[in-house]
Amino acid sequence: MDSSQYQRLRAITPTTELGTEFDEYLWGALYEYAEGDTPAPDQIDQITHAWATSPEGYGSTDIALLARLTDGRWATCVAWSDTTGFGCREGVDWRINDTRGLAISQGLDKEARAHLGLALHGEESAS
Repeated sequence: MDSSQYQRLRAITPTTELGTEFDEYLWGALYEYAEGDTPAPDQIDQITHAWATSPEGYGSTDIALLARLTDGRWATCVAWSDTTGFGCREGVDWRINDTRGLAISQGLDKEARAHLGLALHGEESAS
């Protein structure tokens, strides 16, 4: 795939303050190891929420994002890799839903919603 697509995605991704940048490598991994209904990079119009961190401070990565597509639908991605990185042990789950609400409730797990500040009613107090 054309790396300029990843450059465009990098440019429209909100900056995270968690030490893991959504660079071209990370975007490439989210597509190369994708599972689920994956939108083409040029279908992503806006990334409204993005979160990425390395729990150990090196190597491993946890990711969650919510994006609006050019056709009005919404895409989510929840991904992880262990300290061996993408290509060895990872999971990348993309989902596309018709509405933002469905994307949040069905495309993101509870942990991803919490990290993105999109918890469902009642999840805020859940343990």
